[in-house]
Amino acid sequence: MPSQQGQASYFEFIARLPKRLPSLIVLTGREHVLADEITRKALELAVPDESVRALNVDSIDAQGSSLGEIASRAAALPFLSDRRVVIVRNTIDLKKEERDLVAAGCQNVPEHALVLVTHTGRPQRPAGRRPADEAFAFARQTPGGLVIDCTLSAPECERYIDEYSAQLGVKVDAAARAALAACEDVAEIRNVLQRLALTARGKRIRFEDVREYSVSPEETKLWDIGDAVNRGDAATALRLIREALVQSDSAMGPLIWIAGDTQAIWELSRGAHPDALARAFGQNPYRFKKLSSVARKFSPQRARERANMAMLALERSITGERQGDQQLEELSVRLASNK
Repeated sequence: MPSQQGQASYFEFIARLPKRLPSLIVLTGREHVLADEITRKALELAVPDESVRALNVDSIDAQGSSLGEIASRAAALPFLSDRRVVIVRNTIDLKKEERDLVAAGCQNVPEHALVLVTHTGRPQRPAGRRPADEAFAFARQTPGGLVIDCTLSAPECERYIDEYSAQLGVKVDAAARAALAACEDVAEIRNVLQRLALTARGKRIRFEDVREYSVSPEETKLWDIGDAVNRGDAATALRLIREALVQSDSAMGPLIWIAGDTQAIWELSRGAHPDALARAFGQNPYRFKKLSSVARKFSPQRARERANMAMLALERSITGERQGDQQLEELSVRLASNK
């Protein structure tokens, strides 16, 4: 009979590992790395004696032809152990009739068994799919079934960075941590930290160490121009603009970037949350946290005037009323001077 299933986040599960795991666990979310960590923990808890673990663990690749064997493998009694584990991998791209086979294999899993379904990742054909709902449908097949979400938000990624960097023996500065966490990709975060742990000066990772991993080289140049304008350094802004124009004849990229900054600063001055605004703009949340400190310098009225000034400059450049490079330099100086 279907039952009410439990649910937990990755950190909730890791922080409160139960003495005895439920008979059915379904992993969902996009992070394969977290799913692998939970699977490893589950194996250690279910079959703590490593010498008999291989005799009590079955793995079924859902892309093969063994989905009908889930129940029979779970029914087999453990050997010199209290539990038997059946891991069902790679279910995310199954068709509905194949997912129905998985659900059938998850029905009333016996207490001596643990069936662990890794329904993680992004479907190749996502249209109409709701992987989280599918995971809950699996978990409902056995009383006490548990769904664990293997996805981390940016704040949770910051926590993960702190914990993982401690394992590597390095410290990560707050700005570097926020910029790296903004990608919300645990596999990428681990790869970057592993590489930087080998070369970090004084075992400390700084923002400049991670910036090339968090944004493209082209975007890095725009960040530098925008930062110079926002801190009121007109001379540096002009130098960076001229360097950028040597590599590209078009001033539109920097103009659009600066105009976007002024719009964000206006929204932030009116109380918008940096993370929510970053998602709306489709940009790095760390940058919007920096812009929020700039926004505190201006009243909403003054911030709006600056945004209107930038949009007018952009419009004049697009229509050809003014030369783009001249308009860009003039706008940068006016904004940097707060005039």
